[in-house]
Amino acid sequence: MSVIMSVIMSSCSATHHLNKFYKKGGEIEQVEKTVTIKEVVTINGKDSVIFRTVSVECPEPVIETRWKVRFDNKRFKDSLKVVTTQYKDSLRFAVRNAKNELKNDYKVIKSNDKTKRVETRQENKRSLWWLFFLLGAVSMVIINFAIKYFKSYLFIK
Repeated sequence: MSVIMSVIMSSCSATHHLNKFYKKGGEIEQVEKTVTIKEVVTINGKDSVIFRTVSVECPEPVIETRWKVRFDNKRFKDSLKVVTTQYKDSLRFAVRNAKNELKNDYKVIKSNDKTKRVETRQENKRSLWWLFFLLGAVSMVIINFAIKYFKSYLFIK
């Protein structure tokens, strides 16, 4: 246990790593804030030559550590959670309203189908289907009676 603690306590410092970088041939470049560019502009081929300097400000490079990137990602995720919980109720409300509208539309369609069925029933009630049924039954009884009568009349004689 003491060996592990001594290894942890005697880890390399930042200056050690910087010296190691210099030994391997590394150089740190200084970043300038403004860059001046000398530009030659020719107009109409050969007559006019204008020298001008353009200075452009360069933004400093942003060095993000792993800790800062993780912190930003967590903060983004947390803000995303807040926004989702903020809109969750309104989303539920919108879905519920859409479902209710669909149900109401379905009920209207269903009730229209029922009224069509009622209309066809009423049209069927107006027809004389029962009269045809009655005539068919009566004619069947008369034909049956006639067949029995003719059979008995033909076989007796």
